[in-house]
Amino acid sequence: MKLKSFALFFLITFTAGLSAQNARAILDKASEAYNKAGGINVTFTLDTKDAKSKTTYSYDGKVFMKGDKFKLEIPDAITWFDGKTQWVYVKDTEEVNISNPTGEELQGISPSVLFSIYKKGFNLTYKGEKRVGGKTVQEIELTPQKKNADITKIMVQIDKVANTFSKITLIDKAGLENALFIKTYQQGVNIPDTTFSFNKKNYPKVEIVDLR
Repeated sequence: MKLKSFALFFLITFTAGLSAQNARAILDKASEAYNKAGGINVTFTLDTKDAKSKTTYSYDGKVFMKGDKFKLEIPDAITWFDGKTQWVYVKDTEEVNISNPTGEELQGISPSVLFSIYKKGFNLTYKGEKRVGGKTVQEIELTPQKKNADITKIMVQIDKVANTFSKITLIDKAGLENALFIKTYQQGVNIPDTTFSFNKKNYPKVEIVDLR
């Protein structure tokens, strides 16, 4: 009986190890593809479900990325980040907040973090392949190693052929589920560095709030 229990434990542990290796290899490919892609232009839809209030809302957006720089446009705000400084323009208040975010703060706002967040602090599980929208995607689950983390689970789907993200779902301990669907993904785009910095000439009436 003890031998059977040990064999079962060994099989589960071995299988989990292979699953983590497969998941890391897939994410490494996606990360490498991003680093070689140059400028990237993405359009997306974000669906948010609140389990507690049983409400759902969604919006479309787009993001320009190059390395660790990005410009993110959503209906009520625009965020620029040039690798050091961040500007957030809130349309309703006509206000721009300027800050120098820390690495930890960037994890919650930078789209490029998706290509490196898996490297530490998460357990990885390969969930297999499925057909979505005529494409084969590989699904991976990320669960935080830290107890009581704000994020309880991240699910990612990666296009097997293109090695690009097609869907990212983030679930937090408050019961919010954010599902981001990639609608279009263009790489090798020539994006000037000025794209990632706020230009006051384009927003002459805004109030500047410097939080640095």
